[in-house]
Amino acid sequence: MVVDYHLAWLLAIVVGIVSSGVVASSWRLATDEELALRDLFDPLPSLMTPFRVAAIIISAPVIVLADAFWWLIERPLVGLPILAAGLVWSFMQGVFILSHVFGL
Repeated sequence: MVVDYHLAWLLAIVVGIVSSGVVASSWRLATDEELALRDLFDPLPSLMTPFRVAAIIISAPVIVLADAFWWLIERPLVGLPILAAGLVWSFMQGVFILSHVFGL
């Protein structure tokens, strides 16, 4: 029996993108601020900083993919590695969620 792993890889990528999008949207609804990678280096930390860092790390695939689409329009040779990095990060996050949360 031949097992096709392409759908499993695609499922992991989709789960990573959806989970990061849910976290980014929830943060936006709760705090009315948009997450960005530059916020990791906030010069004025507050009590929300640990939660902000956790939200940025979890929602990073969506942030990186949004930047990648912009770069694909402006400079495709710069946008492709950024797109690949976002998809790889999403894949790893999806594998973590599928294996630790759902036990698949």
